[in-house]
Formats: sequence, C-alpha cells, structure tokens
Amino acid sequence: MHTSKKILNLLLLLFSVVVIAQYPVFTQLTEKSGLPDVEFYDVVEDREGFIWLAADKGLFRYDGKEFKNYSHPDKRGLSVFGLKLDSQGKVWCNNVSGQFFYVNKDKLILFKDLKEETKGKLTNFIFYKNKLIVYNYRGIIFVNINNPMKMKIKAYDDLVRSVYVDHDSLFYHLGKNKFYSKDAENFSIVKEYENELYSEFPYMSWYYLSFKEEKFFLGVEKLGGKVDKTNNRVLVVENDRFINVNLPDIIKYTPIINYYKYQNLLWLATENGVFSCEYKDRKITIKQHFLKGQEVSKIIKDRNDNYWYTTLNNGIFIVPNIFLREFDLETEEKNITAIIKIDENKILIGSYDGELLLIDIKNNKKSKINSPFKEKIFGLVMFNDKKVIVSYKAHTVLLDIENFTSQDITNNLFAGVKDFSLIENNKLLIALYNGAIELNFKGEKQTVRTLGNIRSYTTFYSEKYNNKYVGYVDGVRMYDENFTESEILHNERNVFAVDIDETANGIVWLSTFKNGIYGLDKDSVIINYNTGNGLLSDLTREIKGDGDNLWISTNKGIQVLNTKTNEIKNLTRKDGINSYNISDIITLNDELIFSSNKGVFVLDKEKIFKRKSILNFYFTDILINNEKVAKKKVYKLRYDENKLQFNFHCNGFLAQENVKYSYKLSTSKNKENWNKLDKNINQITFNSLAAGDYVFTLKATDLNDDNQEFERVIKFTIALPFYKEWWFVISVFLLGVLFIWYRFNIRLKRVNTRQEVALEKARLQKELVSTKLETLRSQMNPHFTFNALNSIQNLILKNDKQEAYNYLTKFSSLIRENLHLSTQNFVVFEQELSLINRYLELEKLRFKDNFIYQIILGEDVEEVKIPTMIIQPYVENAIKHGLLHKKEGVKRIKIEFYISEGVLVSKIYDNGIGIKRSKEIQKANGVKRKSFSTKSIQERLLFLRDYYKTDIGVEYPEVKEGTMVVIKIPYLS
Repeated sequence: MHTSKKILNLLLLLFSVVVIAQYPVFTQLTEKSGLPDVEFYDVVEDREGFIWLAADKGLFRYDGKEFKNYSHPDKRGLSVFGLKLDSQGKVWCNNVSGQFFYVNKDKLILFKDLKEETKGKLTNFIFYKNKLIVYNYRGIIFVNINNPMKMKIKAYDDLVRSVYVDHDSLFYHLGKNKFYSKDAENFSIVKEYENELYSEFPYMSWYYLSFKEEKFFLGVEKLGGKVDKTNNRVLVVENDRFINVNLPDIIKYTPIINYYKYQNLLWLATENGVFSCEYKDRKITIKQHFLKGQEVSKIIKDRNDNYWYTTLNNGIFIVPNIFLREFDLETEEKNITAIIKIDENKILIGSYDGELLLIDIKNNKKSKINSPFKEKIFGLVMFNDKKVIVSYKAHTVLLDIENFTSQDITNNLFAGVKDFSLIENNKLLIALYNGAIELNFKGEKQTVRTLGNIRSYTTFYSEKYNNKYVGYVDGVRMYDENFTESEILHNERNVFAVDIDETANGIVWLSTFKNGIYGLDKDSVIINYNTGNGLLSDLTREIKGDGDNLWISTNKGIQVLNTKTNEIKNLTRKDGINSYNISDIITLNDELIFSSNKGVFVLDKEKIFKRKSILNFYFTDILINNEKVAKKKVYKLRYDENKLQFNFHCNGFLAQENVKYSYKLSTSKNKENWNKLDKNINQITFNSLAAGDYVFTLKATDLNDDNQEFERVIKFTIALPFYKEWWFVISVFLLGVLFIWYRFNIRLKRVNTRQEVALEKARLQKELVSTKLETLRSQMNPHFTFNALNSIQNLILKNDKQEAYNYLTKFSSLIRENLHLSTQNFVVFEQELSLINRYLELEKLRFKDNFIYQIILGEDVEEVKIPTMIIQPYVENAIKHGLLHKKEGVKRIKIEFYISEGVLVSKIYDNGIGIKRSKEIQKANGVKRKSFSTKSIQERLLFLRDYYKTDIGVEYPEVKEGTMVVIKIPYLS
C-alpha cells in the first residue's frame, strides 16, 4: 500500500486536549491608533458622550475620532487622577501636587491649590451638596464650590477608613465610629457597629458599594503596607454587623486597582486583568477572566454599551459588545474556512492551513486532531451520525468522529469539491469544479447521478419539499424529486448564488454577490432584499436559516432578518464584529457561532443587539469662505460670503458605524429633497450660493431603526450685491438724471464747436469718398483697358482661344472685384491682397515668362482692415512706367507688407528703368501732366493723415536699380 494511503488509514490521534477560554472581543487603542499615552489612571464619560482620560501625560478628551489635550499654565507636573463629574456635568481631576481642576467652556480651570493641606500626597475626592470633599487617612477637607476661599479642615489622630454618600447622606468611618451628615457641616455618630470595621485589616483601603440591594465594603491591601502578601476582602453589612464574603483565591491575592458595578455583576480591575464576578449566598464566583496579565486601572460602560478598560502600561482596551465572545485560539488556528455543528455542545472547525479542531463548548475544551493534509479545508458536512466528510483543496476524507479514523475517498468524483449538502444519511448533494452530482453510499458501493456538467459553487437540499438546489457558474437550478430541472430567474435574468439555505416557513434563500438575497417559493422568486429595503450591502455571502430568522453575512456586517415581521437587525464593527470576511455560520439554541479569518466567535442571539444609541451629533466647525466662524443657528451674510462648509461629528467609539446622514438645502422658492451622504463623510460644502434665504437641515438616522432620527437646522441669509439693492438702484437713477442734465447743459455750451467738428468730419468724409471714386476711375484708365483688350485681340488673332479665354476671365474678375471694393471704405487686407494678385496674374499672362512677381507678408498683417484701392495703382505704375520700357532681362516686381509704429507699410520694388529715365521717356513722348491715379491717391492719403493724426503718406527712397515706393497706410484691428 502507498505510504500516503497508510498514513490516511492510521488512527487520528488527538494532539492535545486543553481548556479553551471564551473572552469578549476587544479593540485595543495604542499609540499606533493615535492614543497620546499608554499609562492611564482613570476614565469617565461626560453628558455629551466625550470620553475623558486621566493619563501620565495629562488630561485628554476623546470624541471617537481624535484626542484633545487640556492643560493649565499653573499646573505642576503632567499627570492627573481622579476623574469625576459634578452635579452640573463638569469634569474634575486632581494631581499629586494637591491641585484641583475642572473643565469649563472647553478650558481647564484651576479651582483650588491644596498643596500645603495635602502635603504632596494624592488624595481622593467626592462631591456632596455644594461641597468638594477631599480626604486621606488623616483628615477631611470641605471646600465650598461656589466660594473656594471658604474651606473647613477636619484632622484626626485615628485613620479615616472610608468616605461615601448613601441615601442623600454623607458618611465616613473613623475607628469604631461611623459619622454622617446631611449638610457636610454638622456630623453625628451613627450607632457603633458590634464588631470594629476593618480591625483585622489595618492597612487596607476600603471602598463602599451597594450591590443587589445590599451594602458592601471592598477592602484592598494598600501597596507598601506591612503585610507581605496582598489581601483583598469583601464585607457585607447585615444587622449592623460586618460579615466576610468568600472570595476565590485568585481574586483574594491579586492586587485590585478598581471596581465597577453593572446589573448583577461586579467587575474587578486588577493587576492581572479583569474579573467578572457574580454574588450569591455570601459568595463571589468568577464568571469570566480576561485581559490576563494587563494592569487594568479602571472600567466604565459608556452610553453606547462599549466597555472601556484603561491600563497602567498598555493603552486602552474597548469591548464593543460583552455578548460577543471569541474562542481563545492560537494564531495559526484562527484563519477559519469551515465549521460544522457535531451536536449542541460540540463543533468541528477547519482552517486555511488544514488544521482540524474539535471544540467542546459546554466544557470549554479544545482538541487538536492530527489532520492528514496541510491544505485549505473547503467544507465540512455531517455524513451520518458518526462520520464527517472533510473536503481539502485536493483531497476528500471521510472522518469517523468517534474513534477518529479516516478514509481517503478522493477520486474523480470528489475532485475539486466546493460544497456539500446532506440529503439523508449516506446521501450527498455535491458541488464540483466541473459539475454537480448526487452521491449515494450503499455499503462499499457508490452510485452517482449527474445533475449538471459545468462548474458549480453551492448546493442545498430542502427536506420540506424534497427539492435540490445547485448554484452553477451560469445561474441556479432546482431539481424536484423526479430530477426535473427548473431554472431560477428574476425579471427574466439568471440568479447567481454563493450560498443557499431555508427558513422554517419553507422559503429557500439565495445569497448573491451583487443583488442581495432572493426568497424562493420552490422555483419562483417571491422577494428580493437589497440595500433599498434594509440590507447593508448587495454583496452577501454566507446565510443560515434559524427558525423564522435568516442570518446574513455581508461585506459590511452581519444581519438577521425576521421573515415574519420583515424586521432586519444589524451587527457591525460598532458591535464588535472585527472582520466581515465570514466563512461559515452555525446556530445553537440560544447562541450563534460564526467563523472568519480572525477566528471563531459566539454570540448571544437575543442579548447581542445593543439598546438604541443616542444620535446627538453636533457641528464641530462652520466655515464661511474657508474661515472658521462662531457656531450659531442663524447667520446674516454678505453677498460675497457665499461659500459655506459644515463639519459635523457624533461622539462615541465607532459611533459613525451605525449612523446614516442626509441633508437638504431649501429656499423659500425651492423645497429640496433629502440627499444621502456616503458612510464616514463628515463634511458638506456649498460653493457660490446665490443671494437669498436658506434653511440647511442635517439629519442622522440610526442604521438599525429608521424611525430614530435626529436633526439640526441652520438658517442663513446671503444679501444681494450692493448694486442690486433698492437704495443703490435709486441712487444710480438720480445720479444718472443729474449726469444727463449736466451733459445736456455742457452740450448746449459746446454746440457750435461740435457742429464745426461735425462739419469738418463730413467734409473729410466727402473728400475721402471723392478721392476713392477718382482712384477707381484712375484705375480704370484707358491705357490699362486698351492694353488688356489689345492683348486679348492678339491672342484671338493667333488663334490661341484658351489663353484668350483665360485672360478675358481674369480681366472680368478684376473689374468685378474693383467695383465691389469701391463700395467700402475699409476692407480686410486679404481682400485687397486678392485684388493685387488678380492684377499681377493678368499682367503675367500679358508678359508671359518674362515677368516674375513676389509678395512677402509680415506677422499679423492678414487680420487688419485698410482703406481700399490705394496699393494697386502704385503696382500698376511700377509696371507701366518702370518695367514696360525695360528691354533686356526678366522683369521683376517685389511687394512687401508689414506693420510698424501703428501703420501698415507697403514696399513696392521693381527692377525697371527707374523714375528719372521714365520721366525722360514721358517728356520725349510729349506727356506733361502727372499721373491722375497717383495724384488722387496722394490727396486721399493726405486726408487720412489729417484724420488719424499719424505718419501716413508715400516715399520714394533711392535704390541702385529700378524704383522703390514706400506707402504708409492706416489700419483697423
């Protein structure tokens, strides 16, 4: 036989049997979580839900999110002690130096310095009537709270054993006598006890407490006393006699630091953790002992039922829910992947690393089973009364839970098992990586019925209807007793299940990874729960039917649905759930056990749900235009104070976990709907609000109870801009009337001057129009026209019809564009440039290849507007008088445009015969008059220079060859 087979057939020995404790699930606050110290002496909760901490480094306040330090400039030393609340709710503390402080209006106030009276020793203090009562072993000091200068000191030779208030009277014990007072002024002796109080224990500190309608005195051996070992005592008062109460030895000889009473339990804070004790028949019995090894200095329960345990050297421990307990497992045993109930007293758990543990819940014992494989355990299922099937990553084992022998049943049928469901003894419904089967063990034989041939994840057998359910990769299918298959659909879509279970009413529930849970009546969906109707998340995981209740795990908490009332209750981090990665759930009579990657947990199904929290949230800061302002209910703001930010908070440890916030911003004209805020959002900002009256309402709703709500309202008004105010409008109107009247009078005085200016402008405009028309006429001079027509005639005679056609087309286009531009005073430069281009193209047709022209444009030239028909005549003159008479070489003309000193400069250069030679030719030909076009343009430029008052005109700089004309023209942007 193969070695591994031999191993699997060996007896599975119990590795060890040890006592396993259950202790409350706690969260530790340390320096890593923002805790300002690790040594704490006292803790108290005030009326607003703030937690106050007396520490070695000073006094701190915790709001559930941040720690704030309080100090005083005259305070001697850092450490503070003895946190208490007075009748007004103010927080008090003292220090070793005899200073007594209280907090008022968020500041630490020094009330009284009793340095001389306390002689540098830490004292206790209480409040009674309007007195601060400070006491130690040798005396009592009475200080009037309303007048700190009024003080009375009572010093004694005998020891002051205890000072306390009971039934509106102040008591203290001195030797054999018990004194009381109704006003802290006049004291009387109560009947002397028959046996002297504390006579056996002269070095003990005594604390008075009433417990279960009985009066006790807790005696704690004072550290530094003459007795070598610790002695703790509890005495009950019966008929004026002190009767000793039996204490367990571990409590009797463990130094007690403090105590706390809650309902029927007495909690003792000791140097070895916390003892939860029950009193009955003059005997104290330990119910729980946890935080072992921790020096616990104080215990309180806050208003949200969180238990706080301060320590002297290891920070603070918080138990969110005393009814949620954790099994004390080793670290390597905590990553649990599967659990199963063997019976009401025992459970079997499997881990990620293949560990198997049998836990006896009743006797608190843990048995480690020697697991044959160190692989992840996917599932556990009761095969019959004596055997459990254990599914590993690559193996499947049949485990006998009576003698712990095993049988490896790994084969092709059990490859990649994902889930089991027991149909009846020896018959299983199995989900596999490649399908789903029904497996029936008949003695040594196995019969298999295949249900599906694709990957499946979860299975369930409904005993009530004899139906089988399988969650495949492509949806869920139901198989009836005849194996007839029905597909589960919702809104004609497939449902993808990760777990399936049933409640007592016969509804089969499907848990999904994105749609919440579905309730089925056989194969029909009858209800869907999601975030819209009560679920914390639509991503649900393990579910478990528990009578009429359905327990649901989600990635945001655990919930329980009452299928009769449709009520849903929640358990989140606020309730102590330290991981939402729930791997399995089983139910017992009064308890529920669930596993996660953090271990195995047990909760009391009835007591686990806390009483309703106090939704007393408040605004921490209000900012206007990013500046903090005093918190008020009504604000009057300027028009430019239109950015508002509201920061808010709910006090308490993890208080935000069970609170939903929503808000609305309403105006007189617009009633807004509620807007929901995402979890852990504690800030709302409004930007650029318009003028008007606003009502901002912020609402907190309990996650477990939509009927429990708390609202805060802030009203604010944003004023109109001053220029929209009625007084400003009227003022502007009156000023306008005055201005018009003033301007009218000025106009009357200057009417002649303005008329003259207007007439002059009209004259200039008329001259511009006149010169423009003359320029047009000059451009249409007969020379050019006749030359053009002669060129066309020559082309026709040469029978060059295509060239004649092209020439005539360009000539007609030039004429048409000239006529169009003549109607405008200013045109875009591109239009003028187009005209020049057309003209040069026409001339090139005339001169053939013997003529070359070039146009150069400067930056930003093309976007300006210029006066029309100024440049083209000078280009025509350059050709007519300069190039036309050039006999040899190629005729060239270059035109350059650029902007300089507020004008458009046009340089026209030709390589013709020059101005001097041209005049000689004109004289020889009998031409005496100056070119009409040149004359009209120069007159026009002169008018423009007078109008625009800038350097405008025509220049003829000397050049070595040919002629250059520089024209400066005004332009508009």
